[in-house]
Amino acid sequence: MENTLLNCRVDEVSFAHIVRPHGEIDLSTVPILRRALTEAVSLGRHVIVDLSEATFIDSTGFREFLIHRRACREDDRLMVLVNPTDRVRRVIDTLNFFQMIPVLPTIEAAQTSLKGVPTKGEAVKRNR
Repeated sequence: MENTLLNCRVDEVSFAHIVRPHGEIDLSTVPILRRALTEAVSLGRHVIVDLSEATFIDSTGFREFLIHRRACREDDRLMVLVNPTDRVRRVIDTLNFFQMIPVLPTIEAAQTSLKGVPTKGEAVKRNR
């Protein structure tokens, strides 16, 4: 999923799917982010958004995070944001966005945080 201002990749790791936006997230590029988040959420695991390469984000990007966080929560999964750039971190702090979606410093911290939280399918398997 690519544009001159933003490209997004979805990677799989053992404990989640990682959405990796690279570039500017705004009204003109948010459809690219939306497609990546929708793909990651549809795969049925926890979702990590790695913001280490996001150079800008506006309210449309945060809105997409909230929409997809809700979809995760409906299936007993979590979404976390990790490693925001300084510029993005300032916006997160100004909006107190960390109160709505956890913001962690690294993917390793996200792994530790998500490790003990089963997804809906895993919880059903354990209860059988």
